Amino acid sequence: MRIALVTNTLAPYRNPVFSEIAKNEAIQFLVICCSEREPNRHWDLPPIDFDCHFLQQRIIQLHGRYIHNNPDVIDALAEFRPEVIVNDGLNPTHLYAFIYARFKRIPHVYMTDGTHVSEQSLTVLHQIVRHYVFKKSTACIAASQGGFDLFARYQLPQAQLFKSCLCVDNQAYTKPEGQENAKFDLMFCGRLEPVKNPFFVIEVAIRIAKTRNRPTSLLMVGNGSLEAQLRNIADLFPHLIDVTFFGHAQQSQLPHLYHSASLFLFPTLWDPWGVVVNEACASGLPVIASPFAGVAHELVCENLNGYICELDPVLWTERALGLLTQPSLHQSFAKQSLQLVAPYTFKSASEGVINACKFAIQNEPVASKNMAAKRRPKVLIVERQLLQYRADFYNHLRETLNQAGVDLQLLTGKGTPDEAKKKNEVTLDWSQEIPTYYLPGTSLCWQPFGTYANDADLVIVMHENKILYNLWLLSFGRPKRLAFWGHGRNMQSDKPNGFKEGFKRWTVNKVDWWFAYTQSSAELVSEAGFPMQRTTVVENAVDTESLTSLCRLISSADIQKKRLEMHVDDGQIGLYLGSLYKEKRIDFLIDSAIKIRQQMPQFQLLVAGAGPEQDRVEAATKIYPWIHYVGPVQDQDKAMVLALADVILNPGLVGLGVLDSFASGKPMLTTDCGLHSPEISYLISGVNGLITENDIEVYVNAAVSILRDPDLLSDLSRGASSSASNYTIANMVNRIHGGIIACLNS
Repeated sequence: MRIALVTNTLAPYRNPVFSEIAKNEAIQFLVICCSEREPNRHWDLPPIDFDCHFLQQRIIQLHGRYIHNNPDVIDALAEFRPEVIVNDGLNPTHLYAFIYARFKRIPHVYMTDGTHVSEQSLTVLHQIVRHYVFKKSTACIAASQGGFDLFARYQLPQAQLFKSCLCVDNQAYTKPEGQENAKFDLMFCGRLEPVKNPFFVIEVAIRIAKTRNRPTSLLMVGNGSLEAQLRNIADLFPHLIDVTFFGHAQQSQLPHLYHSASLFLFPTLWDPWGVVVNEACASGLPVIASPFAGVAHELVCENLNGYICELDPVLWTERALGLLTQPSLHQSFAKQSLQLVAPYTFKSASEGVINACKFAIQNEPVASKNMAAKRRPKVLIVERQLLQYRADFYNHLRETLNQAGVDLQLLTGKGTPDEAKKKNEVTLDWSQEIPTYYLPGTSLCWQPFGTYANDADLVIVMHENKILYNLWLLSFGRPKRLAFWGHGRNMQSDKPNGFKEGFKRWTVNKVDWWFAYTQSSAELVSEAGFPMQRTTVVENAVDTESLTSLCRLISSADIQKKRLEMHVDDGQIGLYLGSLYKEKRIDFLIDSAIKIRQQMPQFQLLVAGAGPEQDRVEAATKIYPWIHYVGPVQDQDKAMVLALADVILNPGLVGLGVLDSFASGKPMLTTDCGLHSPEISYLISGVNGLITENDIEVYVNAAVSILRDPDLLSDLSRGASSSASNYTIANMVNRIHGGIIACLNS
C-alpha cells in the first residue's frame, strides 16, 4: 500500500505517528511537507525516520495564518505514484493534491484536527469547499469526537469515518517515584498569545491568593507577544502571585516542568484539541479547561479528572481551590487523568490512518466491480442462536453495509433446551431462521445452510467445535470466501492442551479471514499461525449508550421507591446480573454474599438473570430473606437494578457483562478463576473494577473493603463510567465493516 500524506509542516506530536506508519513493512509511506517550518513554530522535532519530501516554500500570511501554495506537489505525487492520498488540510496545496487524486482516480482521505466548534465561523465559500471535498473523499479521519461531530454536520456515512488521536509519548511523562512535592500551585503551557488567554490564568492565581491569604505560585511555559505585559502584571502583585516565566521549553524539559506543578489550567479561547493537555494528563495532573478546547468532555471529563468551566474567574478560582486544598480529591483526579490519557498513543493514532487508507483502497474496487457486474456483493453471517444483545449490532451493520453497496443476510438457529431457559433469544424481521439439530444429551449441532451460501461472496461463521457444519464448509462445501468470528480458543476449557483445543487451533488457519473478538483474541489467532494482516479486531461490544442514558434518568427518589416495592432494607447492595449457569459459579456467589453479610449486617444481594442454576438462587432466597431474586431484566428494569447496586459481584465467567458495569458506573468484582471470555481485558483491576485471587476469603475481604471505603468505591465507579465510551456498537460496526470490505477485495 503506497500512501502519500500532504501536510503543512512537521510537528512533534505527528512525527512519531508517521514513524509508526513507516514501520509497517506492508506500506510505502511518503510525507509531503509544504514547508520545513512555519515562521511561528519553535518546536524541537524528534528524528525524521520516515520518507519526507519538502516542497519549495511558498507562504502567504493572511489574518495571522499561513496559507501554503505549492503547485510542485503535483510533481511530487506523480513521482511517488501513491495508491491513496491523505490531505490534512485545505490550503491551495492540499486542493492541488485533491484535484490530482480525482483526475487520477486515486482514493482520497481527508484528515482534520478541526471540530464542529472550531469551524463554526467559516465563510460560506469555506463550507462549500469542505462539503465537496468531504463528499468526494472515500474516507475521513478525525482527531476527536468534535471532529466526528463536524463530519456529522456534513452528513457523512459513519462507516467511512476513522479516528487518529492527537497524542504524546505518555511514558516520557511518567512521574518518577519518590519525587518531591509540587513546587508550583498552577501551571500554564502554550503560546503567550491572546487566543490562549494567559491573562485569565494570572487573574485566577490572584483570586486564589486572596482567598488562601498566601501567594499563589504559578509556572508559565511558553513565549509570545504578550510576555512583556504578563511580566508587568506579575510585578504589580508580588505579594499575591509568584510567577516563574520559563520561556520556550524543549520537549525533553517538559516532563520535569509538569511534575513540578499541582494543577494545569487551559483557558483557551479556541483550540481544536490541545496537546498540552495530553502532556498534563500523562504527568498525572488534574486539568481545568474552557469549553472552547477540543479536549473538553473527551480527555478532560467533568468531575472525573478535572472541570470544564465557562470563562468565569470566580468559578475557576472555586474549582482550583477545591483541588489545591483537598488531597483526596486531587489524588483521585490525578489517577483518572492517567487512565483517560492511556489510550491516546502513537500506535493507535497510526492505526487510525492505516485503517482509513485500507478502507479507501479496498472500498473503491468493490464499488467499481459491482458496477461492472451489476450485482451487489452478498455477505452471509450464520449464528447458531441470536441473543438479545446482538440485535442492535446486526441492525446497524446491515444499514452500514447497505450504504457501502453490500447486502447482508443473517441466518439464525435455536439454542439447546438449557440455553432456552436463559430467555435471551430474539428474532429480527429481516433475518432467516434455519433448522438446528442437536445430538441428544450434547451441545453438538448440525445446522445446514448450503443453499444460502451458494451465491454468497463471503460467509462468516462462529469458530466453535460444536457446530459440525463448519467442518463441512472447511472440507467440502467451501464458499467463495470463508471467515471465522470468535475468541481464538475456548477460554473456559478445563483441558487447554487437550484434543478439542488442539483441533480448534488446527482449524484456525483453514479460513480466508478472521474477525477476532478482542486484541487478545487476535494474538491467540496469530500464535496459531494465522496472518495478522487478514485479521480484524472487532472489540466486541453491546449497546452501552442506551443503558447509560436509562441509568442517568433514574433519580434517588426512584431508587427509594423501588427499594420499598422490593422490600429491600437499607444497606449496601451487591448485584449479580447475567445468565445463571455453571461457569458463573453461583454457589461461590451465594457463599461469598453470606460471608459479606456476616461482616456487614445490612448488606443485601440482588440476583437478576435466568438459566439452569436458577433453582439454587431461588432456594437461597427462602433461607436468606436479604437475598432477592428478580429474574431476567431488560431495558428500564435492567437500569433500575443497576441503579440500586453499589457493586456488581460476578466471581465466575466475565464476558460482555463487564460493559453493563461501565454503562452504569458500578464497579465489577471478579476473580482470576480462568473462565473468563476475552472481554475480561476491558476490566483493569484497581481502575474500573477489581480482579482478586480465586479465593473466597480474599474475594469477600475485597468486597467488604470497597463497600466500607466511599473514596475507593467512588474512584472505581468513576473509572467504570469513563470506560463506557471505549466500547460501543458504533465502533464494533465500523471495525467489522472495514474487515468485510477488505476480505471482499482480498
